[in-house]
Amino acid sequence: MKDTITARIFRFNPDEDEKPYYDTFEVKAEEEMSVLVLINRIQEELDPTLSFRSFCCGLQMCRSCLMKIDQKRKFACITLVAAGAQITIDPATYPEAHVKDLVVESVE
Repeated sequence: MKDTITARIFRFNPDEDEKPYYDTFEVKAEEEMSVLVLINRIQEELDPTLSFRSFCCGLQMCRSCLMKIDQKRKFACITLVAAGAQITIDPATYPEAHVKDLVVESVE
C-alpha cells in the first residue's frame, strides 16, 4: 500500500529461539518518518516484545541507534523512510555481539 511502510525486522531471543528469523510489519507512514520512529511505533502498537535501544540523541553521537538498514550501516534516528517503502532492519554488528532482536552488546 502507498500509505504504509513494510518493515522486515531481524528477530532473535537466544533464551527462546533456536535460530534467528524475520518478522514483517505494516505501519502507517508519516511524512518525514525516521526508522527509529517506525520501530518505536511497531513496539508500541504492534509488538511490545521487539527489543532495540531506544535512547536517541538525534545527532549520531550516542551511536545507540546504529543498525543495518537495507544492508547498510545507518543511524535509525536520522534515516528517513518514505510511504510505500519496504525496508529490512538488522543489528549493526556481528553475531557474537548480539543480545536480542536489534540490541547488540557494543557498536563498532
